[in-house]
Amino acid sequence: MMWLKRLFSRRRLYGELSEEIRGHLEEKIEELVASGMSRKKASYAARREFGNVTLIEEDSRDAWRWPSIENFFMNVRYGLRMLRKSPGFTTAAVLTIALGIGANAAIFGLVDSVFLRGLPFHEPERLVHIWVIEADGDLHTPTPTVYQAVLEGSKSFEQIAAQGWADYFLDSDGSVSQNLPGLLVTPNWLPALGIQPLLGRNFREEEEVAGQDAVVMLSYNCWRAQFHGDPYIAGKQIVLNRRAVTVIGVLPRSVGSEIVAPLVLDSYVKQGNIRAGKMRVQVIARMKPGVTLGQARSEAEVLAGRLKNQGTPADRIDRLVVQAFAEMFRHPGPTEQNAQRGLWMTAVASGVVLLIACANVASLLLARGVKRHREVAVRAALGCTRRRMIRQLLTESTLVFLFGAVIAVIMTRWCEEIITKVASGIVPGVYLQVDARVFLASLAVSLLSALASGMIPAMQATRVRLNENLKEAAPNAGGGSHPRRLRNCLVGGQVALGMVLLVGFGLLLRSFLHVESSKLGYDPHNVLTATIRLPYTRYTTLSDRARLMGEAAERMRLMPGVESVGVADSLPMEGAYSARLRIEVPTPKAPPVENEIWFVSVSPEYFSTLKVPMLAGRAFRDADSQEGSSVAIINETFAKQYFPGTNPIGYRLAFADSPTTWREIVGVVSDFRQRNPEEDLRPLAYFPAAQTLPGRWSMAIRVRAASDMGNISARISNWLQPVDPQLYWQLGSLQAQIHDSESLTLRRPMITLLASFGSLALILVIVGVFGVTSYSVAERTREIGIRTALGAARLEIAGLVFRESLKVALAGLAVGTFCAFAVTRFFPTEGIGWSGSGIFLYGVSRTDSLTYLVSAALLTCVVLAASWAPARRAMRVDPMVALRYE
Repeated sequence: MMWLKRLFSRRRLYGELSEEIRGHLEEKIEELVASGMSRKKASYAARREFGNVTLIEEDSRDAWRWPSIENFFMNVRYGLRMLRKSPGFTTAAVLTIALGIGANAAIFGLVDSVFLRGLPFHEPERLVHIWVIEADGDLHTPTPTVYQAVLEGSKSFEQIAAQGWADYFLDSDGSVSQNLPGLLVTPNWLPALGIQPLLGRNFREEEEVAGQDAVVMLSYNCWRAQFHGDPYIAGKQIVLNRRAVTVIGVLPRSVGSEIVAPLVLDSYVKQGNIRAGKMRVQVIARMKPGVTLGQARSEAEVLAGRLKNQGTPADRIDRLVVQAFAEMFRHPGPTEQNAQRGLWMTAVASGVVLLIACANVASLLLARGVKRHREVAVRAALGCTRRRMIRQLLTESTLVFLFGAVIAVIMTRWCEEIITKVASGIVPGVYLQVDARVFLASLAVSLLSALASGMIPAMQATRVRLNENLKEAAPNAGGGSHPRRLRNCLVGGQVALGMVLLVGFGLLLRSFLHVESSKLGYDPHNVLTATIRLPYTRYTTLSDRARLMGEAAERMRLMPGVESVGVADSLPMEGAYSARLRIEVPTPKAPPVENEIWFVSVSPEYFSTLKVPMLAGRAFRDADSQEGSSVAIINETFAKQYFPGTNPIGYRLAFADSPTTWREIVGVVSDFRQRNPEEDLRPLAYFPAAQTLPGRWSMAIRVRAASDMGNISARISNWLQPVDPQLYWQLGSLQAQIHDSESLTLRRPMITLLASFGSLALILVIVGVFGVTSYSVAERTREIGIRTALGAARLEIAGLVFRESLKVALAGLAVGTFCAFAVTRFFPTEGIGWSGSGIFLYGVSRTDSLTYLVSAALLTCVVLAASWAPARRAMRVDPMVALRYE
């Protein structure tokens, strides 16, 4: 521990060392005086013989100290003093870095939550999903009976939990306000996952009994959005599905569903949601310590053998599949894959912002280094090595970046909720949480950026020519063309990076605007929607379903202000169901074509309500019911693909699994968008809703006047209550359906984030150009004074400044345009079909001239605006003052 003692007592030790060295110097002086020299000459001779006292002291200290630690603290203290002496430079540099690192800290937090963090569960390698393969050969979630059998017969798992699905309507002031997706879970669901509630407690076993299950837990998002993050929400009552329930806890961010309630299996079997034709639950399990995935799968094969021929036909299975929990996250669907690419795109954009910020600070450091050439020359003359001066300058730049990183983390923490809300539209479940990981990442970025941005200015600033730099009257002693070229290159680099960012943003923005304004094929204005999902235990007969559908539609038609009502099982922007259809084709003696076709069930007034024209044949009629003949309508794309040059009216189609029930094509309807505004048009078939009678359907309600929309929307729930008081209607509008379509929901947050980064880039370019141009004007004060004295007009002086800025800007724009051409080659230009939604260029090419011209014009205007203040300062230079100063 001697080194620690020496570290804290170094002032006393250094004082003793200085006294001893000076004592030796005095002895030498006295010795020379005694030999006959005068004291003055003796002092000079002794000092020449003894050498530089300061260097001798430093060399002596190095023998018994920690020089790296002490030099570090000395550099930090000196750096802080120098930054305090230049508040303008320090403020500009710190804020610039704060913007760059703040953007990267936010995006790193988002990327970390999706890609880098492990699964948010305890020991996720022990978690598995249990699936079944049934007679159709497809993978399904098990039925409750299979779950019970696995629960009773398995020995490989320490926890086996089940979850079902439910829809909840949050009641406010006696009216249904919002539909919330929910989960029904067993009490051991949270222990199986290895997570704890953020607030409150878990479900108890006695609460999975009918009558005792009036308790719920809220997701983190629901808690923040619906209840404003009330820390005392646990224990309070809310109304769900017109039933008072008690909130017992709040779940962490890793749980996505809005409402979580106890799973009462007996009630769920009777009233739950049908999936793939059966009542099903999702089963998760935690393997016992020491049990391998292979052992669990072997046991599942034995259990499947027992269940193969037992129970009712609905519960019979071919195989049990045990899948590692992480497998689902390794193979996301097409839409999520595209969303993840979009998140990486924003990460690249934030990196560009950081590069602009680093170039900005580097240019400021270069300009500041020119002003410090005399200081550096004096230090070099006193014996300071170049290596030490570089270390000192790097310390100053590191301090600037560290201060910027601290401010960046604070700003990111303040904006945490806003950024999470925006980004959640890109990737479901993504969130920003400023924690130690984000702080350490920001710290690492700041240190690397400080090294990258500070090294060139430090090397340039320490290139001294003592004779010239120490001449106070030497014009531009520390300047010259080389530092100015470096600064101009850095500014040009900022402009080039800004061009790349603005072009990328511009192309995506124009694509977004094209999607928003794309032709839908129907009129969504003044159309409200009301959606219902029928309970499994009610309306089980086709006649009951037909009666409910007819009564609800007829009652809505009688509502004052309503023009027409249409019914469909999938409204526009909701997609459609698909099945293999057999299609009669006009080719003589050719067998029916069989293909996967999308289809929608609609009522007779559906097309007229949406104002979609019939191109041939007729619309559905009230007679097209269960008792009538089976009919169908196809869209224009269907007719062109399967009946080219032929009138399709009278031909037939049928479901491949029911080939004897043929449906006659009675009409052709115009194409319109069914899933996304920019989707590619697909063959689509329409069947009478009165013949299919789906379990979930919606009404499209056209209102006569836009002014009546709010009034009618508020009254729909009460108006429909006489039809069945126990049913819940989810209300909305077709325009809201378009706004919330999967494609626009993916694109909107991307545009918001890229717009933010583009704005930051413009701000940084303004700061960089202003700072460098101001230093350039100050550096050329003598030249400007001479030009003015020789008769140059003020506008000519301003033109000199603007021309220099424009040359740099045009060079940067040229490089940036080339780089933008290269980068946009990676932008997708085609969608992924109806299998999902993606972010791709729509209605605009990668080389769209308008986007490039607007981006270039905007950056040019920004450069000129940033040069205006320095140009005015140059015009006001007094030649007498400038020349007298020199």
